[in-house]
Amino acid sequence: MAPSAHLMLNIALHIAQVVKRLTMTMVAMIVMCGMAGAQLYVNGVPAVGDNGSNIIICPVPREAYGSDFTAVVQVDTASHWHNITVNGQSLASNPITFASLSGEKAYLVRAIKDNKPIVKRLMFTSLPIMTLEGDIGYDFNNALVSLLTPDGKVEQGMTALVKWRGGYTNTDGRHKRNYSIKFVDANGEKQNRRLLGMRRDNHWKLDAGQVDLSRVRNRIATDLWLDMSRPPYYIDQAPDALTAARGEMVEVVVNGNYMGIYSLMESIDRKQLQVKKYDEQSNTFHGMIWNTTAWSRVAEFKVVVDYDNDSPYYDTFEIEYPEFDDVHPTQHVDLHDAIEFVVDNDVEGFNAQAHNYFDIPVLIDYGIFIQFLISIDNGVNNIYWVIYDREQDKRMTLAAWDLDWSMGTNRDSPNFRGGKAEPTYNYRFSSRHFRMLNDPQCIYHDDMIERYWQLRKTWLSEQSLSERINALVGRLVESGSVYREQLRWSGDSDIHGLPLDIVGEKDYILDWIKKRLAHLDTTMMRHPCDVNGDGAVTSHDITVIEEYLLYGIESGGNLDVNGDGAITAADLSILYDYLLGNNR
Repeated sequence: MAPSAHLMLNIALHIAQVVKRLTMTMVAMIVMCGMAGAQLYVNGVPAVGDNGSNIIICPVPREAYGSDFTAVVQVDTASHWHNITVNGQSLASNPITFASLSGEKAYLVRAIKDNKPIVKRLMFTSLPIMTLEGDIGYDFNNALVSLLTPDGKVEQGMTALVKWRGGYTNTDGRHKRNYSIKFVDANGEKQNRRLLGMRRDNHWKLDAGQVDLSRVRNRIATDLWLDMSRPPYYIDQAPDALTAARGEMVEVVVNGNYMGIYSLMESIDRKQLQVKKYDEQSNTFHGMIWNTTAWSRVAEFKVVVDYDNDSPYYDTFEIEYPEFDDVHPTQHVDLHDAIEFVVDNDVEGFNAQAHNYFDIPVLIDYGIFIQFLISIDNGVNNIYWVIYDREQDKRMTLAAWDLDWSMGTNRDSPNFRGGKAEPTYNYRFSSRHFRMLNDPQCIYHDDMIERYWQLRKTWLSEQSLSERINALVGRLVESGSVYREQLRWSGDSDIHGLPLDIVGEKDYILDWIKKRLAHLDTTMMRHPCDVNGDGAVTSHDITVIEEYLLYGIESGGNLDVNGDGAITAADLSILYDYLLGNNR
């Protein structure tokens, strides 16, 4: 009797699961053989070797730096190393003392194997170390992931699917790749993991800062957005919602090759944004997420086209939730209607109805944010558009993503020092909705100016920004990762063959920010009625003009409020009307 189709299907599924387990086992065996090259353990934590140099690295607590560090050092008995000394001290004299520990110091490890001398340079880091082992390329393949942390926690041999990720940064000839990691169990099923105190999930990303000479612009800008932005309109219903991805700096080794400084990041998805789940029982759409994958007139909200729910794409927008593979046909109508509203209306129409389509406070914050950063690629592209529950409220809010082309750099040259990246550049929004928001005739224009000056006293103060940048780069320098990063990547074609000087780039960013804020304060974010330039429109502005008209006292500022070329009582009238609320 021929076997039934159901039995044949079960046999095929069983074989597939066996193949998955065998593949994972083979990868594990390869990784363990590769790990044997490390051979050295410090206080039970394995040191990770680099095939391209004689450096081995081990994480230690940050508090250990600057003083003598004493640790138990061990070597695998299977390594067949003999006559081992570490920092000039025999292993027999354990524990070993490392004098005045620092991230840039290298401590010599000497041994004999098969009558041949072995010399390694042991270095320490206060950053976590993540290792990837497997056949990694454009498609997801089986791999093993390990995470070693400075507090001594060791997670080795975590099974995962790993691939390269990115757009421009993921083309032929690129070297310092970004990675996408999906943790799975031994059977290849989804496996959630909590990493470095962030969320518990199976999907993680490693951001290389590939074209960024500082390696930290994306992390700095994303953390700034998380701090300065107001929460989405649905925060009362989803208090854990975040409109960007948190991350932690790590050092990465791939297949025994040191790859340098990375940001280990969460993903932007339903879990991060906390939108309401699709109802499988009633086939009802609730939460919706789209990502802009490329520039287009539609993505700029300047042209509207018909949508096709049988496609995961609406022009250059891609549906992220519900995932098209899980739920199709999908539902693009709300995105289409928001774009159609912007296309069909002038500022007057925008004033009347925009609050029904957009999360205005978040839109204002984002407009200020990209205006400050001169983030050319984030005014249209790299935006996640989000609806919490279309059955309740179809307003769209947004989430920020991929902000490395900012603060004086762009993709055409990582060392860009002119044109659109100049701090005095008058950034003009490409997207029509942001342009209308920034129009002086828009009812939200004054709100944007006021919000800017609020932020200038907090997250956008020069002191706050300087402290943020100095703290992050300072930690990388202290850990020794800057030394290793520059040793590995300086002069690489990824950065146009330029030298990598992370501290020098940090200083450039600080100077750029100082000049950018000064430019915004006095031009683009200055209200015409703010005569004295203090960021607020008050009776003090009237006093400045009155003193000029009555006594000829010049205290500087923009006294010609109406821009007619003369300073007269007409300028005072505009100020009075504004303060009385007659022309707001």
